[in-house]
Amino acid sequence: MKKGLFFLVALFLLGLSGCEEKKPTEAKDFNNNLKDFNKSIHHVDKTMDIIDRMDSEIESVEKLKKDGKISSNEAEHRIDVIRTKYSQELVRTGNVSNTIVFPEWAKRIGLRQPENMGMNLKLSQITSANDSIAGYNSINFVYSGSYDVAMKQAKEIAAQAGIPIAKDFQEAADLAKELDTEPVKGVIYMNFEIGKEDTNRYHVAITVDDVGRLTITATDVVQLMNMEKSNKNP
Repeated sequence: MKKGLFFLVALFLLGLSGCEEKKPTEAKDFNNNLKDFNKSIHHVDKTMDIIDRMDSEIESVEKLKKDGKISSNEAEHRIDVIRTKYSQELVRTGNVSNTIVFPEWAKRIGLRQPENMGMNLKLSQITSANDSIAGYNSINFVYSGSYDVAMKQAKEIAAQAGIPIAKDFQEAADLAKELDTEPVKGVIYMNFEIGKEDTNRYHVAITVDDVGRLTITATDVVQLMNMEKSNKNP
């Protein structure tokens, strides 16, 4: 299954891509694939319009970076601002909603709220299979706290849910250490590989960025694909 994870995970993974010029090719490829990954998620027409506008703005920033008009760090900052803006717009459309309730289906697959961290209600989102607009279960919960606490909680939650460290992330971290370049901060746990098929019903990612922001993202890809099929064949 190539589809599955709610597209806003890229916002939080992006924070791990700093100092791009100094990292190994694998790290660059991993971050470059995020854009294609974001486009793999399709929602109803109104939501797609928002995503299309977001992608258009991001492409403009990437062109400025490619042309040498802005630095990599400035591009990353602008993209972060763009994704935050459109995530909030998605909430206002009513296609997703804010919540502090951890859904039972997420608990059943081993996920839980992190301890000693606060939820960011502006960025945390949820969709439900019982919602006629969304039609599938997904969570994108964002928590703030100290870096050490975030790393500890991410490790414990990933172990409980059986989510391994992302292969590309681990390779990038190992190579950065081997080449004695700036170490990769944060962590990414994922039970799937971007662009590769798998048999997991739930695509899960648990990430920590360099400032201690922890994100738990999970999507029922079976429900998502069924919803997309029904939208294509009304």
